[in-house]
Amino acid sequence: MSDKGLSPADGHSAWHKANPWLITIIVIILSGWALRAMTTVVVPVILAFFLTLMVRPLDRMTAAHLPTRIAWLGHVVALATVLCGVGLFVTCLWIAAGQIADQFSGAEKMPLMSWLDLDMRADATAAPDRQGTNTESSILLRETYTSAVKSLGDAASQWISGFANSVINKTGRTLGGVIFVIFLTLLMLVEAPHWSEKLDAVASRRTNRDMQNTLRVISERLMRYLVTRTVMGLLTAALYALWLWLFGVDLLLVWGFLAFLLNFVPTIGSLVAGVLPVIYAFVQKDPSSALIIGGGVLVIEQVIGNFIDPRVQGQQVSVSPLVVLIVLALWGWLWGIIGTVLAVPITITVIIAFSHFDTLRPIALFLSNETSMEDLDRIANTKRF
Repeated sequence: MSDKGLSPADGHSAWHKANPWLITIIVIILSGWALRAMTTVVVPVILAFFLTLMVRPLDRMTAAHLPTRIAWLGHVVALATVLCGVGLFVTCLWIAAGQIADQFSGAEKMPLMSWLDLDMRADATAAPDRQGTNTESSILLRETYTSAVKSLGDAASQWISGFANSVINKTGRTLGGVIFVIFLTLLMLVEAPHWSEKLDAVASRRTNRDMQNTLRVISERLMRYLVTRTVMGLLTAALYALWLWLFGVDLLLVWGFLAFLLNFVPTIGSLVAGVLPVIYAFVQKDPSSALIIGGGVLVIEQVIGNFIDPRVQGQQVSVSPLVVLIVLALWGWLWGIIGTVLAVPITITVIIAFSHFDTLRPIALFLSNETSMEDLDRIANTKRF
């Protein structure tokens, strides 16, 4: 009888084939654990890196128009741009959260709550009509419904008020982190020319040129992503404010500002930005008005997401919708809210970087929303090495 078992040589060969996959899985798991454990160190560095990539062109352009002795003013202009953007963001967020907290702290005085209280008292004192149809069971049923609606409004107002208060508290605690990120950005801007010289010393001129080209493309695509999201955020905020104004909803500036900010968080951000004003309309007015407002918000999101946004994006690197949801869940689990904001920029960076390497191009294609290598090369301006 012949031996049908694997020989030692066959087993050794099978182990060598499986070994790289096992090592890859182990490396991915350990990398995820390390990224989560080192959040306080890694997140500021990544934020500073992206900020540097986005303002580096402004730095170079300013320095090119100045004498060599004062070329350092390019760093000042770039850093001032970052400071203005971060300062405006933090200030507006703090003001918006404060207004929401103040408004919802008196939710029991809002029209819906007052109307429900009056309605319940009217039911309690109502006398049966002459045919006896206003029975005790019907009164109990109406009281149950009214109490449920009021409880829902109370819960919504308490949740939003608590969320706004937490934003206010965290804004104050994260000022130190913001200062650290800005300081890192300044150092990266100053060190950038020296790193190019270091690459020349340790790598070939061609490799250095290819690396510079990759960083340039990443910088351009990230800037285009930022501009696109800013334009879409402003448009969404304006349409939200106009629609809510037609129904007399308060805090128009708050809802517009939140719609603008949450536009930078794909999918989930738009959902939250649309739900919050609907909840507020439910508490401030009545369920029917909130339903109509919610329908209008849904129409706005569909028109912008399906018709306007794709045309504004143009040649921007687009990420697969499935990949967007996966990376949002992944980076949100690793780094919380800041992870959801960084998810798409990180993915865009990975797509562009991987598209420049033959062995990694298939991964870049699957992460992107393109269907061919030619389309991937076009959006990533690929020069492989």
